[in-house]
Amino acid sequence: MVSVIGAYVRTPRIRIAAMLYFLLAGLLTRVPLFNYLGYEFAAAMTVPAALVSGLLTLAFLDEHRSRPLTRRTWLYVIGDYLLINTLLLLIPLSVMALNALAVKNCSLPDGLALFLLLPMVTMVFSVALALVVGSVFRRKRTLFVVLTAGILLHVPAVTVAGPSLFAYNPVLGFFPGITYDEAVVEMPTLLLFRGLTLLAALTLIALFAAGLRVWDPAKPLRGTVSELAGTFRQERVLWSCVLLGTSLLVTAWMWRSPLGFQHSADDIRTMLGRRSASEHFVFYYSGDDLTAAEVRRLKDEAEHHWTTVAERLRRRTASGPIDVYLYPSASVKRRYLGSATTNIARPWMREVHLTSGSFRESFRHELVHAAAAEFGFPLIRASTRMGLNEGLAVAVDWEPALFTPHEYSAALLREGMLGDPASLFTLTGFGSRSSSYGYTVAGSFVRYLIDRFGIERVKTAFPNGNFVMAFHETAGSLVRDWTAFLKTVDATRIPPETVRALFSAPSIFSKECPRITAERNRSGAEALARKEYAEAERFFRVSYADAPSPAALRGMMLALIAQGKEHDAASVYESLPASSWLRSHPAPALLAADALHLDGRTDDAAALYRRVEMMMVSDGYVEAAALRRSFIENAVPAGTLRRIYHSGAADSALVAMTAASVGNGEASPPFLYAGAAAAQRSGNDSAASAWFGRFLAAVPAGPLSYYARLRCGDIEYERNDLQRAKAWYWEASNHLVTPASSGVVEERIARCDASSD
Repeated sequence: MVSVIGAYVRTPRIRIAAMLYFLLAGLLTRVPLFNYLGYEFAAAMTVPAALVSGLLTLAFLDEHRSRPLTRRTWLYVIGDYLLINTLLLLIPLSVMALNALAVKNCSLPDGLALFLLLPMVTMVFSVALALVVGSVFRRKRTLFVVLTAGILLHVPAVTVAGPSLFAYNPVLGFFPGITYDEAVVEMPTLLLFRGLTLLAALTLIALFAAGLRVWDPAKPLRGTVSELAGTFRQERVLWSCVLLGTSLLVTAWMWRSPLGFQHSADDIRTMLGRRSASEHFVFYYSGDDLTAAEVRRLKDEAEHHWTTVAERLRRRTASGPIDVYLYPSASVKRRYLGSATTNIARPWMREVHLTSGSFRESFRHELVHAAAAEFGFPLIRASTRMGLNEGLAVAVDWEPALFTPHEYSAALLREGMLGDPASLFTLTGFGSRSSSYGYTVAGSFVRYLIDRFGIERVKTAFPNGNFVMAFHETAGSLVRDWTAFLKTVDATRIPPETVRALFSAPSIFSKECPRITAERNRSGAEALARKEYAEAERFFRVSYADAPSPAALRGMMLALIAQGKEHDAASVYESLPASSWLRSHPAPALLAADALHLDGRTDDAAALYRRVEMMMVSDGYVEAAALRRSFIENAVPAGTLRRIYHSGAADSALVAMTAASVGNGEASPPFLYAGAAAAQRSGNDSAASAWFGRFLAAVPAGPLSYYARLRCGDIEYERNDLQRAKAWYWEASNHLVTPASSGVVEERIARCDASSD
């Protein structure tokens, strides 16, 4: 065996292949995200593995076919082909494993598993394909390359023509799609698919062996097929293997949706089960998730958003209905679409995909993408510059919040963190920055262009980012003008630590082992949901040790507090270096304050709650911090905080607990607020409305009075009492948290007006 392998190694083509692998791996060690043993590196090696192994097999097949080899000898020869290609693939594997000395590898076993499942399995499949191609066709090298390219084209065909972002492919193995989700690989599904890929390889090898006495590229294909038919009886075992393998593969293809390999629009519509149309939209949703009344409400809101977006984009006509897919949960969306956290629009298909729970916060943004198809680049019907795609969506949506993108961008400028905004509008620059930075800065810049030059000139620049043609200025010159404008924007209400919290997160290309840590965080979150807190702590601790992140720190602290280890949870946060941006992130800071409160350090907890509140990162954090601080101010026992937020109690249990306290006359204002919020989440609108009313009678001013009034308005809106809803919203406008909060109230009032038409 050693002498046989040595003979292969001494051939020039093997040495060339080895050098190619070595150089490619060396190049990838210099590319972020591809420079460690993980999904990206393994996927990048699949196409070279397919071409190198296939072309080498074709070359050696020419030599061996000229010799009178028995079938047994041919099996040894095929084994040699597989072995030498395996040894060649060990070269890039070794290079990247050694690179772990310079670049952190969070899980070498997981990386090795992906390397075995992706390029190694691809190599086996390509060797088998080359055996058949080289035995049947004359122009075998050209045909093999064309076939490999054709198989790879299946990936864009599936992801562009179908709704799913992902694709399973015999050559590439798995393509996750372009998504902000960091956990992308469903290992059980990938294992099954690569098992089927190996079955396809074995079927091709059996076909090659069955026709050994017949295959001859010099013969006409029709004659070869006729001769093959004569071998069915003599080679019945091999032909049975071919038939069985083909049958299993065809069956797997027919069942590709239940197996999770590929989903069509019809598959998703069948899964959701319900359809409802409005003037500009067709909604697909689950009847178990949304009632008919809720769907009517969403349709009214969608039409309201269409009117807003069409007016802002100066669109006069619609070019057909837009399909809106409302998934009942993030997990269902992940299974069918390939993305749990990312809502998407597909402009070229006139589709919007999002969960029903994220409709109100995401729909108008995604609708802008779909509406912009009218003036997008041909075929993709969007901009070739991601910065313009997302910048236009943010600028037109201009979602109301505590602060505007202009204010955030001005704060970035003030803190010296604005960097080079013009790079966002290059082909690759948007992906090199965190999504929070990219969306905010691009949105502010595009909104500035709209306000200064008008939407028509922005639409002219939109398809390919040709700023000179549209504005007669370069992007750099326009950015300088925009920067001068930002200096006139008042961002004094945004603290420096809020800027760090929102915009210091690295992009995926700068994170350490993002795929592995995301999978660990997901496993930890699933353990938390099952109330397996020790298991959750283990996942989050490993993730945090390898790559400290807000998600890992938050999960670890939640698991610790749930186990009664609040002292440990507080210590984890307090041990962070003063310069760590994690100290500025509101999620761990809020949990640290909870831990301090539960540990009896109420003064420290109150100060930290106040700090989170004054950071004003989002409405949710301001409300949560203000409510928890109110618990301390009203001397609510720490055990109550634990029961409400850290016991895993269902909302129905919290509602019952609040009702009992109200009946006993023992419900303090913050306890009433927490119970009312639980009642609102569980659909007990009567209790929620009554308890929020009692809270407001006791606490008429402050941030919680603003949020309580918004919640009361939302309750009446869901009840379809639009006049009472508007009355609550008007009251809320007298208690704004920030000036920009007026946009939140105005949007809700406009929503009521649209529903009442």
